[in-house]
Amino acid sequence: MNWQKRNILIRIFLLAAFILVISCENSKKPVETAFTSDSGGEIPDNRIWNMDVTVTSEGNIRAKLKAGYVERENFGNSRYTLSHIDSGLFIEFYEHNKITGILNSRKGTINDLSEIFTALDEVVFNSNNGYTLYTDTLVWDRKKAQIYTESDVMMVKDNRDTLYGKGFITDDKFEAYEIKKPRGETIIEEKKF
Repeated sequence: MNWQKRNILIRIFLLAAFILVISCENSKKPVETAFTSDSGGEIPDNRIWNMDVTVTSEGNIRAKLKAGYVERENFGNSRYTLSHIDSGLFIEFYEHNKITGILNSRKGTINDLSEIFTALDEVVFNSNNGYTLYTDTLVWDRKKAQIYTESDVMMVKDNRDTLYGKGFITDDKFEAYEIKKPRGETIIEEKKF
């Protein structure tokens, strides 16, 4: 075999070996490099203590939110986050700069992408028109301007009338509400004419 053919064969062999090495390197699974906390779980992107946020729409206050301890995780490389609240959640709802309702719960989540706020665990909602709602989960969908739950609810009006049900929905102005599968007790007073 002459020298030129041998040189071409060596080059082809080296090129094939190089391609094989590169393809093998790319087929390896990436090594997980997530940091972990002292308890063994992943460390969140952000930790916030005593969070205090004002939610506005077109320059008007829609809600003021306070939370004790919050862990925030980014969605991929986006600016959106999912926040987990585990030390108390407090939200004041506003319409025309007046408080329309106050929500308290032990825990919650906030999804910045969908603009859904979820109150969890011992949820109590007080509206300024005398209603108090008790449930274990209550969702505020800011985009749809709705507050709802599919959980069991108990609503008390002026500390007298009590209505139970499964499921609740209202607008975030609290002008009207619906309780699904209602049952309850009321006090009816006779009026003298």
